[in-house]
Amino acid sequence: MTTSKLYLAMLLAGTAALTPAIAQTANPAPAAATSAREEAEPAAEILVVGSRGRARTDVDRPVPVDVVGAPELRATGQTDLGQQLQFTSPSFNSAKYGVNGATNYADPASLRGLGPDQVLLLINGKRRHQFSALNLNVAPGRGTVVSDLNAIPSAAIKRIEVLRDGAAAQYGSDAIAGIVNLVLNDGAEGGTVDVTAGIFHEGDGETYRAALNHGFRLGGEGGFFNYTLEFFDFAGTNRSDTFDGALYPATPATYATTGPTVNFPYATANPRVDRGVYPTTPFVVGNFGANENRTYQAFFNSQVPISETTNIYAFGGYSQKDIVAFGFFRSAANFANSTLSIFPDGYVPVIPGTSKDYSAVVGANHETSGGLKLDLSIGYGHNELDQSIFNTLNPSLGTASPTSFYVGRTNFGQYIAEFNGSKNFDGFGGLKGLNIAFGLQARRDDFRVMRGDAASFATGPLAASGKFIGSSARPGIADRDEIDIARENYAGFVDVELDINDAFLVAAALRYENYSDFGGNVSGKLAARYKITDSFAVRGSYNRGFRAPSLAQIGNRVLTSTAQNNVVVQTQQVSSDDPRLVTLGVEQPRAEISNGFSAGVTGDFDDILGGQITTTLDVYLIDIKDRITISQGLRTADFPAIRALFPTNNEISFFTNQIDTRTKGIDFVATYRTRLSDDWRLDASVAASHNPTKVRRQRPTPAPILVSATARGQSLQLLDQTSIELIEVAIPQTKVLGSVTVGYKNVTVNARGTYFGSVKAFSTGLSGQDPNVQCDAAARCVQTFAAKAIFDLSSSVKLMDNLNITLGANNIFNTYPDKYNNRRDGFLGEAASYSNGQVPYSRNSNQFGFNGAYYYLSAAFSF
Repeated sequence: MTTSKLYLAMLLAGTAALTPAIAQTANPAPAAATSAREEAEPAAEILVVGSRGRARTDVDRPVPVDVVGAPELRATGQTDLGQQLQFTSPSFNSAKYGVNGATNYADPASLRGLGPDQVLLLINGKRRHQFSALNLNVAPGRGTVVSDLNAIPSAAIKRIEVLRDGAAAQYGSDAIAGIVNLVLNDGAEGGTVDVTAGIFHEGDGETYRAALNHGFRLGGEGGFFNYTLEFFDFAGTNRSDTFDGALYPATPATYATTGPTVNFPYATANPRVDRGVYPTTPFVVGNFGANENRTYQAFFNSQVPISETTNIYAFGGYSQKDIVAFGFFRSAANFANSTLSIFPDGYVPVIPGTSKDYSAVVGANHETSGGLKLDLSIGYGHNELDQSIFNTLNPSLGTASPTSFYVGRTNFGQYIAEFNGSKNFDGFGGLKGLNIAFGLQARRDDFRVMRGDAASFATGPLAASGKFIGSSARPGIADRDEIDIARENYAGFVDVELDINDAFLVAAALRYENYSDFGGNVSGKLAARYKITDSFAVRGSYNRGFRAPSLAQIGNRVLTSTAQNNVVVQTQQVSSDDPRLVTLGVEQPRAEISNGFSAGVTGDFDDILGGQITTTLDVYLIDIKDRITISQGLRTADFPAIRALFPTNNEISFFTNQIDTRTKGIDFVATYRTRLSDDWRLDASVAASHNPTKVRRQRPTPAPILVSATARGQSLQLLDQTSIELIEVAIPQTKVLGSVTVGYKNVTVNARGTYFGSVKAFSTGLSGQDPNVQCDAAARCVQTFAAKAIFDLSSSVKLMDNLNITLGANNIFNTYPDKYNNRRDGFLGEAASYSNGQVPYSRNSNQFGFNGAYYYLSAAFSF
């Protein structure tokens, strides 16, 4: 029996705690959590992303692939798909953010330390559309558009395949870091009802989730219709510290004789005490936490055979997320944001948003008598984000301002038609095998931005006195900033896999894409694997890829309000086609080009320590030239040339190919599986990733901007140090996952540990005398937030053949990331980004969130 066949036999015989081909998964799931349908799933049917040839286990492939099954996702105890993958794939990072723009509505996620838009999301091997809103806040992934994993119900997933290698030549633009492919459930009989309830250690964040997955046969042999309904309700959390800032304007020295004035309209010299505002001491004003979220989702996956060789298939779904986010506290003491006759005690803006996401793909596949496999499909995907805001005002309108506004809508739509073919030639030319694949694709992307209420962006009469324009915390989308743009893309590819013999595999791919707005580009891939023995192999690859600027990066021109270092700034995003940028010497963004190299070793060993050990070790280097980034905010008052072109704006930013970056990394995975006896089983794994990114080069600032700056005695780079830190040090460079699962009869205990490396963020107000703060010669200080490890524990009991109960705790030691330095915790300097206690944990970097321990109880009933 070959190694791969023995591995499959072991899985089917006893290790139901692992999804088939889970060679790269760091967190095996309890066997008791696996339904009978999943236990019976034939492992030989598994197809792995990144290959259009014969199915292979990961150790037989020339590039690394993580395969994470539904039981492993459930075993994390996490309730959304992004966090489930965060705790099962070593190279994948995604974290929750609070008070942070578009990240309130769709979590940024990265692969191998690169940007959220440098990883391509697929469903059933088909390109998934992106989210509609740009992340324009000072957070990892700034200036990018994400693909919203949490718009897909986790109960609809059969497995996730994470290709940790460049794949633009195979799947198109965006796949510089790799691919995340979601394979939908295709069960044709029975189903599962899964319910979960949980709460955080602080007593908030009540969580309820209910999901139904059900499948039935449709048509003849191989036909099915599988659907998922899922509801999720999360009450939100608040981790703000107590407030130590100014609530009110300073009491006038003449108050005793003049009494209330326009700028101090209080009937008492001590408004907080005498008016009974925030009556307890200390008190909290901010709302920094994970956002309240209510989500409704429905997905389906289906196939109908119309002959022995032809199938019609369709899949897709709908998701609606109702999110309630918050802005920063607007103190009555802050002149630019206040209207004391409306909010005499200040206010915290509340920013609800509704994200609606729907998609459908319909296609047909056919295999000819000669073994040629053909696939033709069309698909459409759409996301829209509606944002409103209340408990706020437009300060420039003064007392005439409303206190609630409709902010506007962003829309993104994607149409795709594609035709693929492949044929395997066994024994061709004396070779073991040859597979040739080819395909054509046509795609159209649409991006729209629609205005909000007139009052949400109006310039009121008090603007001249320094009052902010637009609804505070989220200015409305103005009529002048509406946009409706589209582009077409046409692509063709050829993909060849050559099995020279049992030991030597070579793969190559070439793809050409042409965009209607900036022309064509060519991607290429070459990969190989050589088996030194049946158990040990070496592999490597080279990828030339590219990523086209998204339509949102090209066309977005909305006004944003951001807070950094406790200062609120309004920034005008300038669209790339604005002719004023040409005057400033700024070119329109072009595609970024990547060159990636990877080399690795794999091992698959039987009968080691009484079980099977599988290991992979891969090193890689990814150079990106002309990386698309957003400039720092340029204050118009500091640059006369900019001020002349943008006289009504305080600050502008724009997209540019300003930098080149290099990412160097190493990934290691090892799994061990054994049957200790008929009743006892043991599964253990460790997975680690280290992937630092460095900015290698920044291009010179365009002369019209630079001359304007240096005339005022300034120097300038379009990407300031904070922007560079968001790329280099804002997400953990190191991540380690460890898991041990012990099963005895119908009881399974799973223990997991996850180590997150340190991250860094800049803030004014820090002291270089603090051990975790580094300051340069210009007294610019950066705080290091130390590496942390969190541990999870769960126990599952199979009460009946079809009922499983799980009790678990995530982050059992209630570990939090480091706080911003603050004097109340004994530091010599206090970070301005601490915002007087509103934001105790960094918004500019993130490791694993900031909510602490979480306890949950779940039940799964199969039928």
